[in-house]
Amino acid sequence: MVEYGFEQKSFKTSSSRFIFTFLFLIFLAAWAIFLSPNLAGLLPPGFHKDLLVDFINVGQGDSILIRTPAGKTFLVDGGTVVPLAQAKSEGRELVHYYLRNLGIDYLDGVVVTHPHNDHLGGILPVLKLFKIKQVWDCGADFNTMTFKDYVALCRQKRIPVTVVKSGDVLDWGAELFVQVLHPTEVVKSTEFSDINNMSISLLIRYGKVNLLLAGDIEEKVEIELTRYGDKLKCQIIKVPHHGSDTSIYKPFLKLVAPVWGIIQVGRKNVFKHPRPEMLDLYSKSGIKIYRNDHQGNIRLAVGGCDARDFSFTVDREL
Repeated sequence: MVEYGFEQKSFKTSSSRFIFTFLFLIFLAAWAIFLSPNLAGLLPPGFHKDLLVDFINVGQGDSILIRTPAGKTFLVDGGTVVPLAQAKSEGRELVHYYLRNLGIDYLDGVVVTHPHNDHLGGILPVLKLFKIKQVWDCGADFNTMTFKDYVALCRQKRIPVTVVKSGDVLDWGAELFVQVLHPTEVVKSTEFSDINNMSISLLIRYGKVNLLLAGDIEEKVEIELTRYGDKLKCQIIKVPHHGSDTSIYKPFLKLVAPVWGIIQVGRKNVFKHPRPEMLDLYSKSGIKIYRNDHQGNIRLAVGGCDARDFSFTVDREL
């Protein structure tokens, strides 16, 4: 049993170390020859040595960008879509602009945790504007125009859509272990009030650091997930359901035992998320909090060499 949950088969493989060393030598040569901050174009603009996880400030919704040192890029949810002027006035991001500003025009994969508009809406312009290799979703049908447009776009652009369930392991590269913890079964027809509990929940391990992306699961699913026991233990959790008081099952949180919680939430939202009960539970559990409505975009950089090898920067520092 490892200290933090599941363990991937390989981490910082010899091939990836060779690639990093080779690129670093190119960096030095380009800098010396051209004295150029952008390396005279020899390295891509997103070059980095850590696993980077951006919790994008999309207002009241979820969107998480994951970039691996091996150069793969994944998007988990996309928030909602509003006019650009409205997004600017509200101080929040539109995901397709955020990706373009980072120089991203291709995604190795997109995860739609569940088809509520605050998770799916922003995926539509991404599907239209970017090349997407693969989509994973929970398999639920949903009677909204946003969901119908999503299905039509995937078909039109011939993007493979794979329905996942608990126990599936996603191939995001040899250095990462990515396991689906939920849903346990595929339910095609789901009522609006139940769709949160169809959320895809992912455990991501990079080296010695674990991250739990919990979607919008509520207490019913948190109870189910306790079957994983100590394997749930993670340093960082994407707080379920924007900090709702429907998602604060104490035994679940005790098993996860995170050091940090990230709340994806909009300023002055009508749901009054995060709820005081949730904030009180996390505070009493000694869990430190970052939240999009306070810090804006939140970037997690994971080195993974030991259990503390990760750090955060927030919007004003990015």
